[in-house]
Amino acid sequence: MAFKRSNLEELIGPLRVQIGDIGPVPTYSDETLHLVLRYATSALMVKWRDKYFVDVEGVVHRNSNETFDFSSPPEIQSKDWRAIVLQASIMIKSGTKFSESGNVASWRDEEIAYSNIESARQRSSTLDDDVAELNRLFPTKLARTGYGKLYGWTKDWE
Repeated sequence: MAFKRSNLEELIGPLRVQIGDIGPVPTYSDETLHLVLRYATSALMVKWRDKYFVDVEGVVHRNSNETFDFSSPPEIQSKDWRAIVLQASIMIKSGTKFSESGNVASWRDEEIAYSNIESARQRSSTLDDDVAELNRLFPTKLARTGYGKLYGWTKDWE
């Protein structure tokens, strides 16, 4: 996969911190994290009502029909960075949780006991925390009430 520089590249560092990939040897390559950030931005389009769009090279552009707080640059508003990082983190942690779901085990003999169930619970907990924070960024809005005529309904008794 050819990695091309884009405006999502500045979110790779915060994403690494969010997923805990900050050791001397990173688990995920920059190319992989960039791809996940690209997919995360696309996944948020439903919540943002197409505020941004991602081209085929992975560069995020503003929708010219939307109103933004500041003129460009930066192309992605800084207040939207957190949502993109959280969505990417959820995607990575969900995939990791699924791929490692068969590795959860617990055993014990007379001398030694082994269990990685608690680490699996901890991974689920951090995933749930990310989902909860993302949901707080996009609160559910109730539908507006409408007023209209009921056609065909008349007051015959008056």
